[in-house]
Amino acid sequence: MNRILLIIRSVSSAKVKEALERFGRTNRLHRVWEISGDLPPLMDEEDISLPEMNDIDVILSYTLHPDINYFLVEQLKSSSTEKVLLMPHDHAPLPPGYHVYGNLLVGVLNPCCIIPPFKNSILSEFRKEFGTPAFHIEVKDRVITDITVITHTRCGAANFVAEHLVGIPVDESYTKAGLLTQYHCQSSGGPSGSIHTAGKIHAEAVKKALSE
Repeated sequence: MNRILLIIRSVSSAKVKEALERFGRTNRLHRVWEISGDLPPLMDEEDISLPEMNDIDVILSYTLHPDINYFLVEQLKSSSTEKVLLMPHDHAPLPPGYHVYGNLLVGVLNPCCIIPPFKNSILSEFRKEFGTPAFHIEVKDRVITDITVITHTRCGAANFVAEHLVGIPVDESYTKAGLLTQYHCQSSGGPSGSIHTAGKIHAEAVKKALSE
């Protein structure tokens, strides 16, 4: 079982906490570290005290601050046990993708709702419940009658989509799933924001489920 430390800075991260508490079975929320939303743009290591992480397997960082994320990476690099640190690409000190430092695996995700596979037992266990969204969909007369979420997303978007697609015609489901995701999503907005990628990922997951 993975023990999770959730680091939050804003109320938007509350959706992640709720999803972990509701749907985590082999990935359990062990502790929450909430930091002030009012932080200077530049920080030194002595400006903040990082939490204890020796008893933690997965750290989900929503600090939205590059310096704090950097401090987390630096502290965890020396860990004697395997750990996984996941963070959104916004305000990350590293480019998107996976980075290995001894026993530490750092995943910088863009968008947050897709966690690519990587050869790591802790990450693999986490991805079973909170990886790329996946659904099982039942249809009658070209209308969606029931949806089961097979793989959740950390923000809860997959379940939000599932709850609101029942009763929607199959022909409208792709567009509707994308719009529902964007409504729920906390990723960056704007024309090139990852919120649009998140919408497409969930829409494609619905399309795939309907084809099975």
